[in-house]
Amino acid sequence: RPVSIVLSRCRGTIIASDNTGCGNGGSILLDGTQEYLSSANSGPVLRLKEIGERLARVSRVIGPAPGSAAGAVSVVLQGSRGPLRVLVIERAEREDDPWSGQLAFPGGRRKREDRTPLDTARRETKEEVGLSLTRNARLFGSLPARAPANRVDWVVVPYLFAIGRTPRLSAGDEVARTFWVNIEELPTTLHRAVIPFGTEDLETPAFEVGGKPLWGFSFRVLCDLFDLVGWPGPSPTKELTGTPPRLRTD
Repeated sequence: RPVSIVLSRCRGTIIASDNTGCGNGGSILLDGTQEYLSSANSGPVLRLKEIGERLARVSRVIGPAPGSAAGAVSVVLQGSRGPLRVLVIERAEREDDPWSGQLAFPGGRRKREDRTPLDTARRETKEEVGLSLTRNARLFGSLPARAPANRVDWVVVPYLFAIGRTPRLSAGDEVARTFWVNIEELPTTLHRAVIPFGTEDLETPAFEVGGKPLWGFSFRVLCDLFDLVGWPGPSPTKELTGTPPRLRTD
């Protein structure tokens, strides 16, 4: 049977609730930063400088990124003057990739030559989209580390970067498409998607990018980002009900 996950807010914090009754009353806390940022509820998205200042405040509370993390991703923001955008990739179809064909952020598994998870994020971004985050970007810090649903023993660190101008990207073999997504428009695409997951279908909240669902780990990272920068327009206070669109990753 499908596992249904709905989105709601509890005192300004994003909660994902499943119908299995597991965990903390059937709910999984997706973000812990909102209680420290009472002003980050809804309204205009902040500019890059303000985002950096807010993340610095949050980092003092949640502490540094775990140095033993198994992987890392790069959340790259662009838009010093125009609309704020975030870089999203569509992974190529590959049998050896657990996230084959899915929407994600540039990043991947930590390798032996990576001294830190930050090295992993920068190396993978260069390999996957041809973007150097060492020379062309400002590092704001890290969002809360998380584990992907299909690799619960992993800890993956999302690093937040900012760039000024839109760079020229060059997709590597592991990337099918790249997108610069307007952050203010993302919440309007919020929906329930049906995803093949193991032997059953998973009904889960997702954003839509390029006609495909952005869900799971990447969705939760974006929720963390929105709790930091502010949710554009009305906050998503209602449950996602009704018949979910049959958006699939296969």
